[in-house]
Amino acid sequence: MLLLRLTLPVLILAGLLARSQSYPTDSIIASIALMEDNAAKVNALNSLASMYSQDDTDRAIYYVKQALSLANRLQSVESCANTNMLLADLYEKKQNYQPSINYYLISIKHFEKLGNELELARLYNKLGSIYIHNHFDFNHGLSYFNKALNYAVKNDYKREIGQAYSHIGDFFFDQGQYDEALEYHQKANILFQKNNDRLAEAVSLNSIGQIHILRKNFDAARVCINNALVINEKEGQSEELAMNYKNLADIYTSTNQPAFALKFLLKSKELLLSANKPNKLIYLYGQLGKHHATFEEYDSAIYIFNQMRIMAMDAHALEGLRDAHLGLSLAHEASGNTRKALEYFKLYTHFKDSIFNISRSEQLGELQTRFGVNIKEKEIELKDNQIALLQREQKLIKFRQLLLLLSLSLLIILSILVYGRLQQRNKRSELLLSQKETLSKAQQALMEAELKTKNSELVNFAIHLIEKNKFLEELRSELRKIRSLNEEERENRLKELSHNVQKNIKLQKDLEEFQKNVDHTHQEFFSKLKQRFPDLTKNEERLCAMLRLNLSSKEIAALSNITVRAIEMGRYRLRKKIGIHSETALSDFLKEI
Repeated sequence: MLLLRLTLPVLILAGLLARSQSYPTDSIIASIALMEDNAAKVNALNSLASMYSQDDTDRAIYYVKQALSLANRLQSVESCANTNMLLADLYEKKQNYQPSINYYLISIKHFEKLGNELELARLYNKLGSIYIHNHFDFNHGLSYFNKALNYAVKNDYKREIGQAYSHIGDFFFDQGQYDEALEYHQKANILFQKNNDRLAEAVSLNSIGQIHILRKNFDAARVCINNALVINEKEGQSEELAMNYKNLADIYTSTNQPAFALKFLLKSKELLLSANKPNKLIYLYGQLGKHHATFEEYDSAIYIFNQMRIMAMDAHALEGLRDAHLGLSLAHEASGNTRKALEYFKLYTHFKDSIFNISRSEQLGELQTRFGVNIKEKEIELKDNQIALLQREQKLIKFRQLLLLLSLSLLIILSILVYGRLQQRNKRSELLLSQKETLSKAQQALMEAELKTKNSELVNFAIHLIEKNKFLEELRSELRKIRSLNEEERENRLKELSHNVQKNIKLQKDLEEFQKNVDHTHQEFFSKLKQRFPDLTKNEERLCAMLRLNLSSKEIAALSNITVRAIEMGRYRLRKKIGIHSETALSDFLKEI
């Protein structure tokens, strides 16, 4: 009967899903709402999300989150594993990579408990691909590919072995190690051919062709890409066909055949337009712009790069905006419009810095997520122990009710049992106290780790600002030397200095951000400092914070843009106000507050 209750709603839902073209979606949602809260309902919600995954990703995520909430309440490891993996896939499809990484990592934890090594191989391949192609974190990416390869080789999962080889080939390709990249892609291609995996074979052929292009083996490249093109045409893979056409255009560009190159670039553009792939289309517009610039068609190049910029703005694609502005800068410079070139180069630098800051934030978010997952697991273990204790307590209550029905002749036995129950209660109380203490220590450790991380970030930021101050001092020295140079040498040197100044122009903003971060990170320290020493000025409070970070007088002087002598005087006045002996280190005293 229980099996029927679990499977019947799933069978009904399967019928509705199969007829979803003729029945309204509301009927499917209503059917799921009537189901009991069990694993079958989790699967039904995931199936509903899969219906929307192609056309409405946000709605698909909404239903998967409902499924995940239910799976967590049911404490079903299998349901949690599959649902977290589906949610990660949806975020990856939206190109929202940080939550995608987080949910993949959680899914891996669950699949490790299940011992499902096939899914572990697939998940590590996906994680490695995200890190290589979207985070440009090659060390993390390669470590995940190696983990995937270990699981795949151990169990002879041929497709996953091929995928791992292909990803490792991509890793070496990005590093410019083309011999190693070619070796791994050829190994992957052999496996895909043996397994008759035509789509994967076409991808590997395209990658091999790209390597041959870079090594100027154009005949070999043309053979590989044409073979991939035949497969993709037969399988109807329009996006892969677009990539094949783009690579053929690269061959014709490299062999100085611009008409053929432009023909294949336009074919690729038409395919991506029909497939509605804005991010890939943005990249292709960049290739078109470079093509026109290569053959000195600067007006056409500027037009294409402007189209690329508009498309990137609509798609909120920072990388596309960065590359579009760089292309516009180079095209205007080549056409003689240096003012426009400089204007677009400044915008290029702005977007480049923004991408770097986002990447750094995402890496920090991943570390915090990993730490949070470990803490969450500890909390789940504590909750499981509490549930077990409550279950034992319920059994004791039932047993006591049965004892009340016994005759007076069992009074002695009842007394012994009551005594035993009291002993159990004492032990339970001790165990609960121990668990609370363990949880408190874990929370304290988390807070200390967060403070340590923030202090480390402030120190790194301070070092960054000090390096910028050094650069400005060196710049002043170079400007003095330039006076003695002839006109041509002076002009060349000024261009180099202008380029270097562009990279370091945001010093004042960085200083303000550093001071703001110091104030935010050490709020509790400032509060205690004001209570003990209310006469300290704002500058003296900030000096205390930087001394607490173990910064030297020279480093603090560089950050504050004043002399070391002034900092030493400030330390002397601070020591006098606080009233500590000369043999006591000021930084050690401040750390104890």
